[in-house]
Amino acid sequence: MFALKFAFRNIVSRKSSLVIVLFVAFSIAILVMANAIFDGTRTGIEKTFSGNFTGDIVIRPKAQFPMSLFGDETPITGELSDLPQLIPFGDIYDFVKSNPSIEKAIPQITGQAVLRIGNRNAPGFFFGVVGDEYLEIMDGIKIVEGSPYRDGEDGIMLSTEFVENVKSDLGAELHVGDMVQVASFTGTSFALRVAPLRAIYEYSVHNDLQDNIVLISPGILRELIGLGTTEIDPALFTEENSGLLEVVSDGSIDDLFFGEDVDFEGAYDAQTHEENLDAEKGAPPPADDMNAETIWNYIVCSVPEGVLQRAVIRKMNGEFSKREWQVEAVNWRAAAGMLAQYIYWIRLVFNIGLLVIIATGYIIVNNTLVIAALDRTKETGALRAIGASRRFVATEYLLETLMLTVVAGILGCVIGVIGNSILSGGAITFSNPYLVQLFGGTTLSTVVSASNIFWGMALSLVLAFVAWIYPVQIALGTSPVVAMEAVR
Repeated sequence: MFALKFAFRNIVSRKSSLVIVLFVAFSIAILVMANAIFDGTRTGIEKTFSGNFTGDIVIRPKAQFPMSLFGDETPITGELSDLPQLIPFGDIYDFVKSNPSIEKAIPQITGQAVLRIGNRNAPGFFFGVVGDEYLEIMDGIKIVEGSPYRDGEDGIMLSTEFVENVKSDLGAELHVGDMVQVASFTGTSFALRVAPLRAIYEYSVHNDLQDNIVLISPGILRELIGLGTTEIDPALFTEENSGLLEVVSDGSIDDLFFGEDVDFEGAYDAQTHEENLDAEKGAPPPADDMNAETIWNYIVCSVPEGVLQRAVIRKMNGEFSKREWQVEAVNWRAAAGMLAQYIYWIRLVFNIGLLVIIATGYIIVNNTLVIAALDRTKETGALRAIGASRRFVATEYLLETLMLTVVAGILGCVIGVIGNSILSGGAITFSNPYLVQLFGGTTLSTVVSASNIFWGMALSLVLAFVAWIYPVQIALGTSPVVAMEAVR
């Protein structure tokens, strides 16, 4: 108790104490405010992705390359990797659906193809899903025209942005009820299908990546990417469609997706096509349940509000490993791919910069404490001379730094919370599309979480301990005899 009173008296008597408190409080307030903004940003991004196309948790095969819901995330190398499949799908799907922490689950297959509009192409990322079931998970999608296709029905659903891009870039209009041609090219072969445009929808928050998503019946997509066999309607082989049935001489899908407009030159060889189709029919059926309808790349899941996703993912991955299934559960961020990672890199860089600033300030604060320790050499020596132990002196110095930094930490957290309230109440709005998708809306929102306060106070305690070490060494190194001589 005497050490506490002695430490308090020393703090009050030093003018430098106020400087130390204000600096530490300012640093912690900035940290709390910045992380609150970033937490709001994370919430906005999660809302943008999980409610529009990733769900909360995605089950995917383990792969040798980085994989998102869009496929291979490896930088373009001239080839596209074939996506692995969920095996054994039936067992995995039953396990996921029986998990009490999973609210809804829907399988998905992903592929790349083009919509053929006249003699022009609109490439996209095709998600093979059951339309009405998919929308039950994606609450960020709203149908503006038509209705979603159901299980067993052929159909396509496009976003309003995709339709507008087709109109502006290709000069064509798409309407619900139109029969839309879809084609895929895989180097030496191609597939052509026709499906009705069942619905046009919009996303609650616009994201450029979503503009290229096409929702399509899974059976049609399997046929397009060579995972199913269906007779091609002879009515498709018309003069109007002949341009679609010509293959590029080099046949690279990269030319289709990443080059200029493709001119399908070359000849369509009907005999070769029939031979390829016969070969497909004679090929052995898929190993998983011997049924093409069990071929899926992902299972997209939603969890109830308040369920800790990390815990569900960890538990599911433990069970997958136990059953020796070569699959893994990942969160929405991993499912969205590299685009969703940038905010975390920004946050990391910002926090590193902030810590550098705090470290620089710590040097100043530490020097102030060292100078204070040197100025108190006589006082410390006198205490030692009258019987104060080394432990008493060390405790007294530690209590001083603790009181300074804890008070500064509390003050900093309070300032941070008030600052965030002002920011949120200020109704700061923006129209920049990147900021809109970053914050999940047009208004800046901040989230002051318990973890923000915890880390702010933890930082103040760390500063207290680190700032205590050197000054107390100086104090304990003071000889009582030398101090008494200095007094005389």
